[in-house]
Amino acid sequence: MGKREDGSFVYDYTTRNLSFIRMYKFLKERGIKNNKFFLKLYDQNLLGIDPLDESRLTLELKARILQEISVNKWYYLREVVRIPTPGGPNQFVLHRGNLAALFCRKKNLNVVLLLPRQNYKTTSIIADDTWIYHFGTENTMILYSNKEFADSKLNLKKFKDIVDLLPEYVKDAVLTKGKDTDNETLIWSAKTRNSIKPLPSAKDPNFANKLGRGLTTPIVNFDE
Repeated sequence: MGKREDGSFVYDYTTRNLSFIRMYKFLKERGIKNNKFFLKLYDQNLLGIDPLDESRLTLELKARILQEISVNKWYYLREVVRIPTPGGPNQFVLHRGNLAALFCRKKNLNVVLLLPRQNYKTTSIIADDTWIYHFGTENTMILYSNKEFADSKLNLKKFKDIVDLLPEYVKDAVLTKGKDTDNETLIWSAKTRNSIKPLPSAKDPNFANKLGRGLTTPIVNFDE
């Protein structure tokens, strides 16, 4: 069961996402004291509740889950997000590389993430962006840059594909049909007034002009 550590949250050692448990054990065995922050759960009434089992969720539980998501990105990544793969949707997999990157992003630190192929570098960042975009910020622009414009647009599609796998009640809470902007070169949320825009290739001679003079944005993802 979740262990009460103080008056505000518990740690969920019963999570079905075993990659988070493995990471906790890995850090603990190496003597790292801050070894389980990604297991936090603010609403202990959600212990043992599957947020994807919509047929068994009452309206109260759905409201509790949405509140937990809004304040706890680790819960969102651990329990709610599903990653599209050729074999079907999979859980978000936590490992040392993406944990370090996600921790730094939460602390508003710049990140340079170098990982071997097939270790979910881009996917991890995009999954985190889905929380930032829908729950973590308002009036924020996120930019995606890649070696080719087509790849930048592909990353925006990956973002949409992850959002599309969210439970219906979560999507109903964050998407506004008929008001949101959603195309291959821009998404914009009517609720949060956040936007994501893919950038043209850096090799484009007009790259700087397309960015716009004086452009400032808090989040720019450069992918290679």
